Amino acid sequence: MKKRIIILLLAQIILYFIFFRVIPYFSDKYRGCYIYRDVNAQYIKSTVLNKFIDAKNHNEKTIIYVGENNREENMIFPGYLVDMYDFINVGDSLIKEKNSIYYRVKSKAIKKDSLFKLETTCKDK
Repeated sequence: MKKRIIILLLAQIILYFIFFRVIPYFSDKYRGCYIYRDVNAQYIKSTVLNKFIDAKNHNEKTIIYVGENNREENMIFPGYLVDMYDFINVGDSLIKEKNSIYYRVKSKAIKKDSLFKLETTCKDK
């Protein structure tokens, strides 16, 4: 009987840990914070080389630009940056300063700069 109570108590502690400590890290709030952290550390100063919808990758809206070290890099546009994808064109300049959540697009066609703010579900920022 005593052994059974100890096992039940340990099971409750393990379940509590799983449901209230582990699972929240996979929620939108924490995922948004990871995205925020990654974008905040990112630096881009480049020209857009290509813009397309990637049929091989779940029809993700994608651009290709020359990144650091003169390597081609791609940027996938999730729902919270779709306005920027619709605005940007091949030949436009894309600038993203480090420690910022703003992207600046210098449009070649309309000769105008536009700012796009990263919106995430991160509640801590």
